[in-house]
Amino acid sequence: MWHIVVIGYLFVAIMFSVAQPSIARMVVYLLFWAVLPTVFVCWVVLIRRRNKRLKAEEDAADGARTQQD
Repeated sequence: MWHIVVIGYLFVAIMFSVAQPSIARMVVYLLFWAVLPTVFVCWVVLIRRRNKRLKAEEDAADGARTQQD
């Protein structure tokens, strides 16, 4: 579901930056309104998935230890 929001945001941010009058201003808008927020969102999603996976592995290991005891 969040993919649709990201795609829509990128479309609007890219169109906004393309509409700028100068190339330098377009690059600045593209970088700060499209690239950096997208990289940040992808980083957050990856960290959350990693943490969730590590917690599941830890819970599975704790469950195996309690069954052995």
